[in-house]
Amino acid sequence: MEGRLQRLVRLSLVIILVTGPGCSSQETKIACEDANLDLSCENERVLKIHEAAYGRTDTTICPGPNSEEPRNCTATNSLSKVQEECDNKPSCSVPATNNMFGDPCKNVYKYLEVVYSCVYICGFNDNCDQATQVCIDGDDGNVTCACTVAHQVIVNGVCKEPPSPSCPADVTHISGIKLTFPASETGDTANSIESCPEESGQSNSLATRYCGESWEEPVLIQCYDEESLDTQLEELAQTNVTDENVAEVAGMLVLTSSQTGDISPEGLDNIITTLDSVVAVEDPSEEVTDSVVGVANNVMALDGTMLADTPDVNEVVSLLETQLGIVQQLDQNYTEILPNVGTSALHIERSALTAPVEYNDPFMGAPVSNEENVTAAWSSISLPPSILDIVVTVDPNSSTVPVSFITYLDAGLFQPGSQSEGAPSNVISEYTESQVIAANVDIENLKIKDLPSNSSVITRFSKPVSVEEGNSTNTTIEGNSTNTTIEFLCVFWSYNGGESPARWSQDGCRRLPSDGDEVVCSCDHLTSFTVLIRVSDDHPISERFQLALDIITMIGCVLSIIGLSFCVVAMLLIRSVRKKQQTHLHFNLCLALLGFYLSFLLGVDQFDQSVLCRVMTSLIYFFCLSSVAWMAVEGFYIYMLIWKYKQSSITHLVAVAVLLAWGLPLVGAILVYVLDQSHDYVAEADYCFLHPGPALYYGFLLEVFVLFLYNFVIFILVTYRVNSRKIRFSNKKDKRQEMVTRIKSTFLFWVILGMAWLFGFLATFHSPLTLAFQVLFCICLSLQGFFMFYMLFVQNPEIKKEIKSATSKYSSSNSSSGGAVDNAYTSRAQSVSHTPKESTVDNATYDMEVNPVGEHIYYNVNG
Repeated sequence: MEGRLQRLVRLSLVIILVTGPGCSSQETKIACEDANLDLSCENERVLKIHEAAYGRTDTTICPGPNSEEPRNCTATNSLSKVQEECDNKPSCSVPATNNMFGDPCKNVYKYLEVVYSCVYICGFNDNCDQATQVCIDGDDGNVTCACTVAHQVIVNGVCKEPPSPSCPADVTHISGIKLTFPASETGDTANSIESCPEESGQSNSLATRYCGESWEEPVLIQCYDEESLDTQLEELAQTNVTDENVAEVAGMLVLTSSQTGDISPEGLDNIITTLDSVVAVEDPSEEVTDSVVGVANNVMALDGTMLADTPDVNEVVSLLETQLGIVQQLDQNYTEILPNVGTSALHIERSALTAPVEYNDPFMGAPVSNEENVTAAWSSISLPPSILDIVVTVDPNSSTVPVSFITYLDAGLFQPGSQSEGAPSNVISEYTESQVIAANVDIENLKIKDLPSNSSVITRFSKPVSVEEGNSTNTTIEGNSTNTTIEFLCVFWSYNGGESPARWSQDGCRRLPSDGDEVVCSCDHLTSFTVLIRVSDDHPISERFQLALDIITMIGCVLSIIGLSFCVVAMLLIRSVRKKQQTHLHFNLCLALLGFYLSFLLGVDQFDQSVLCRVMTSLIYFFCLSSVAWMAVEGFYIYMLIWKYKQSSITHLVAVAVLLAWGLPLVGAILVYVLDQSHDYVAEADYCFLHPGPALYYGFLLEVFVLFLYNFVIFILVTYRVNSRKIRFSNKKDKRQEMVTRIKSTFLFWVILGMAWLFGFLATFHSPLTLAFQVLFCICLSLQGFFMFYMLFVQNPEIKKEIKSATSKYSSSNSSSGGAVDNAYTSRAQSVSHTPKESTVDNATYDMEVNPVGEHIYYNVNG
């Protein structure tokens, strides 16, 4: 405020009187005929004659001959004669005679009367300092000496030239927005000439800027609140962008995207959509290109999690490269450097390409932060002469080659959908701390690739300092300790518009020997390059072992699909089996497992088709969680039979189970599909399923673990109940057969209750047994359906009886021989040759019967 008041005072002083005569009064002097009228002025003033009259108009002045009679006669030339003699002179003497004026009154004694004043006159006697002041004539014969515009400061009544402002008028850019600031002095805060858009409802200046010893960085005013920002971004995304409005839309987009703290995920999607529309117009103007670069700069400033959760963010890189190719149409060089991205579109003389052309990043030495260090990162790229050979084949007549360079301060716009191409299975993580530098030759239908190894593209990067390359350290990963090795890899960005997952790739790139704190890379093509940090497990799973697991999984799934198909058909067609409550439970479990195996085999490898991959991920999620839920229902049924002695059907069990075991997983699958479209869900790796992240940990594994824990408790209780009974046989053969039966029963419970997941959870812990647990999990889970087929179909006497009845020409009375687990878990064996011995456990709630033929022992839990 003080600075503004000072400026107002100085402006007002421009017209303040600095030197002047004060008040200039008029005086009258008279001389009688034949006398002289003497006039004079003091203080360097001069005479100014206002009135003059020679003759007689008054009888009392200068009495003389014939003066007593009233008369009114004056010489008409009186004023001009006196002015001629006296004006602008410090003094004069005018004779009052007829010779001077003529005789206006014959034979009458006359007099000369003059009215005059002493004045200053501009350019004559104004006393103004011509170097610092300007003279202004007054109507009263006085003058005013005013300070000139260039000398606005008055010190002790003297006009002085004001000191030069500390901050001169300046035009600058922030986030791609043009801002104009007037000259300001130290301590002042200047407002930009540009104001908030009318649509924002605010009339504030777009930015403020503080003037210290020099200009500080501008600070943008937030023109929009969070709600209105989302609305404005949505309206921009729906705008039809044309040649007429592209500059306006692009300017609005860079302004709205500058409010990075208020942008929502939906807002980011709208930004990318609008940017696509702007670039599609193909406007080569610098104004539009500045805005496109500004939007890319703003997007890079967004939260890293939001960028990682936005699949289309990779499009920003492609759109920026496209716009730089468009601006090359201007046939002049273009450069725009912003805090996060620097761009240059150059027309390089062909003669310059006969030697390597090197481009250093514009952020050379800019600080880059990480968790433990702050270092000065830098990068550069060198184009080989072999590029010219390729250009000549496409455009032989051009004297220049259009080449664009882009440097990204970090890799925020490069969100890989999977690990780098060809990454070994022991890779734990991959990330980059380096800048990304890119070069492109902007000639249509020209791809620079397959350059010779002795004339390749050379990139240099400052070596990352947060980790030490090759250092094998003990690292804690997901709560487990393991030894890891660090590698620095030369990679390029492989992206084809979403047709396949975006990723870093080493194809065509190799690392060259280098000294000092740099990584030197050689690549046979042009694109975006960086240094990838790879963290690998020192105890990897070999590719051969991984292949073996894949084969085991596939064979097991195929066998389970075939077996479960027989089970489902049998349960539907055989009435004696279909009518039992436990069969309904088995049927739903088999159906869930069948859906899981089918969706897994058909969909897990569809990662190259984004939409299909998401659909298959949802199906795998749904059937897998449903199968575990039906295992929990089976566990509840077993518990009720063996511990609660419920020998008859449990009321409404199947209806409630269908609602919960199918309904809840379906709700979860829908929610995951609709709400979680982030990088841990869509097709961003070499398999289709939830990737590490909240959806996997809390939306799937947590539910599976809770259901597994419930079944595990049931398994322990039931196994204890069955195997804790005393063996009452004295015959060794009978004892051995009962032991075998108990083992089979335990295995049946193991299969039905899904205890294979125990190996899966144990395999997540890094230990010497990790590989063994992985093998057991693959075998047990993939063959679970086949084991159920064997127990419920092959060894089921009722199903065997029905099959024999349909295929045999005659029926056998003893066709029920051979032991199996009845329907759900066991079957009451047909009594043969003698009455079985009964063994009771808590009021004989289930029977143990011995077949004297020596085939099997069955546990009947049917009642």
